[in-house]
Amino acid sequence: MGNNKRTIGKKIKRKYIGASMRITHFFDGRKDKKICGCSLVKYVPSLYRETMGATGSEATCYWALDKIFEGESFDKNDSFIDVGCGKGRVLAYMQSKGYPCSMTGIELNSDVAAYAQKWAEKYDNITILNGNAFELDYNEYTVLFMGRPFETETFYRFIDQLEEKLTHKIRLFYWWDTQSGAYLEERKGWTQKRRDWIFKSHGLYMYRCPQRYTIWEYTPDEK
Repeated sequence: MGNNKRTIGKKIKRKYIGASMRITHFFDGRKDKKICGCSLVKYVPSLYRETMGATGSEATCYWALDKIFEGESFDKNDSFIDVGCGKGRVLAYMQSKGYPCSMTGIELNSDVAAYAQKWAEKYDNITILNGNAFELDYNEYTVLFMGRPFETETFYRFIDQLEEKLTHKIRLFYWWDTQSGAYLEERKGWTQKRRDWIFKSHGLYMYRCPQRYTIWEYTPDEK
């Protein structure tokens, strides 16, 4: 009897979480349309997971972004880039908050990048690039956001290249860092500023299990 109750309880919770996530996506889609004129909700599978270690395009919930960026500030001299920006939800969020910095997103999938470019063209401070994130010069940016755009080994290579080429301090927002974020913990030059978990907000679930983000500062001189 006890096992049956636990099983029923788990099924009810799964159904509730699923319903909560659908409600969250509904409200996120409404916000998208106010900012972008279109929805950014739909998940797009990766075309390059096996060949390039790139993950699919999944929009981060606005409530999650509220928590990730809570207390953070940007000024007009900052240059922000979302590495693997997908359809551009992070940039849409930042635009809605009125952050004064320039904003860039780079996306490998050409169709997804084109979707982001279409809505972003009405904002002078947002640029969407279609290309390989490994080919950019990140000395042009002061803040990087990564919503787990890479599989683990690819993330490691990206960080190695970043350290090799950067000449100034950056901030890195790493969302869904549980798979590979530990790679930064013992590396010279990296300082963890904040780490927290996101699961639900406003009484609604955003994800099926807790997801973690970390905010880092990297200073090349400390290598």
